[in-house]
Amino acid sequence: MKKILLILILGCILSCKEKASNSRTNDKEKSLAAFNVLLMDSTKFSTINISKGRPIVLFFFGPNCPYCQKLSKDIVAHMDKFENVQIFFLSPEPFHEIKNYNVLFKLSKHPNVTVGQDYTGIFFSYFKGANIPYLVIYDKEKRYKQTIVGNVGVDSIVNVVNG
Repeated sequence: MKKILLILILGCILSCKEKASNSRTNDKEKSLAAFNVLLMDSTKFSTINISKGRPIVLFFFGPNCPYCQKLSKDIVAHMDKFENVQIFFLSPEPFHEIKNYNVLFKLSKHPNVTVGQDYTGIFFSYFKGANIPYLVIYDKEKRYKQTIVGNVGVDSIVNVVNG
């Protein structure tokens, strides 16, 4: 049992990626994918219902990933840079872990932030991602701009959003 727990913990840590990379994408990523998310109030939300008019950041995270935690803390500390951006914090991890993460970083107190569970696991299969943090950025018309994978700073995200 201890070996299984150790393997799971190591897997979570190793799935975090320190070095940031900007990846080129396939044609699927050019428009916002439609998938369902379980929100913190236990209601379901479809990404198809994300409205146009503001840039969109999909931040795929792991609650135990130190790079995700650092980036979340930095985003919250610099929320003024994101006031006109819709940010979606998404994770496939157990719901209670996502809720704890939400409380720890006080994400839901920001009106432009949505936190949810990718309960079908479609995000990584759709985007072909394997590491976290994994951010996919769309413009205000819901058109793909860029993917950023790994340890990244707030300014890098802001530059893509505003660029």
